[in-house]
Amino acid sequence: MSTDPTIREFERRIANEAKSDQKNLDHAIRDLKNAEKTHQKAIKGTDKAQHNVDKSVSIEHKRASVLNKAEYEHEAAIAAQQNAEKTLNLKKQHQQRLEQDLQQRRASLDDFQHRKDVNDQQRELKLSNIHAAAASRADSRANSISRGPHSGIGPGNQKNINPNALSGAAGPDTEVV
Repeated sequence: MSTDPTIREFERRIANEAKSDQKNLDHAIRDLKNAEKTHQKAIKGTDKAQHNVDKSVSIEHKRASVLNKAEYEHEAAIAAQQNAEKTLNLKKQHQQRLEQDLQQRRASLDDFQHRKDVNDQQRELKLSNIHAAAASRADSRANSISRGPHSGIGPGNQKNINPNALSGAAGPDTEVV
């Protein structure tokens, strides 16, 4: 950490931004895991509902063979089959909605990850520029102190600090002198 209070403040803000980005990313990951668990449960529920439909159809066939004896039971099995098919359709629709939600969450997580990566790079560049500018100022001060006021250094020979380096606007091709 730097001893300059403004740089320390800037470094603290950068660290807070990074911590906030990490919290958002962790939250998105937790949401995705929960959505995946819910999706898996929906798949199991759909399988169970399909099994119930198959079972209901089987019961209906058995009851139909003894229709003269068990007409009432036959009607109940048909109703159970219809209910099971309705349940299956509802569960399939629910599974499709959950799958769409899961895809959206994956896309959102990818977006969060990309934004975090970009923000991390920007913060690293800003910190690098600030540290370079501070080092340049410190070096300039040390040189002016060691040479004294009559060392022959003219205004054209002094090192200048790039003003863009302090504002963070310096790009990768901008050189700090």
